[in-house]
Amino acid sequence: MLAMKGTALAPVLVMCAVALAQINPNAARDAKLIVEAKQVSVHRLDEALPDLSFEKWLRKESGADAQCHWEVNDCGEQTGTPGSDTPVPTCVEVDSTLKDGREVVIFVADDRPANDQPKKGAPAHWKIFFVLLVTPHEKINLPRLSDLPAALIKTHQLPNYPEIAK
Repeated sequence: MLAMKGTALAPVLVMCAVALAQINPNAARDAKLIVEAKQVSVHRLDEALPDLSFEKWLRKESGADAQCHWEVNDCGEQTGTPGSDTPVPTCVEVDSTLKDGREVVIFVADDRPANDQPKKGAPAHWKIFFVLLVTPHEKINLPRLSDLPAALIKTHQLPNYPEIAK
């Protein structure tokens, strides 16, 4: 009976995989880009930072209880203008929601020219595209990734965070 259930379930799983591939035909590429972005050294992204993976550094700065969501997108630059031949960069975005409700939004872009066909297995050329700290009071654009730790400390000491202000 158990073997029969597994056999009956196989076509359903295949249909789900096909449907998912149609929804996001770039799923494999996106997964690879996210893994690469998580592993890039923050020192390569900002020379003022240590040689630590982006994911570990962000976890350290955000706190172990922060919730992180990773995705691939067009760096927020897709214009939708018909006939535009400007290449749209691809970014890995991470949204880290801190325990106190603040949010860190970081976009890292693959800096290879759009017409540059990377060799199989060649690493991406990551650079910081966008860093934003969202607090209850404001949205703070940060020019460099290394500005984030000080901004987190400064905004954590605001009066709306009574657990720290004591």
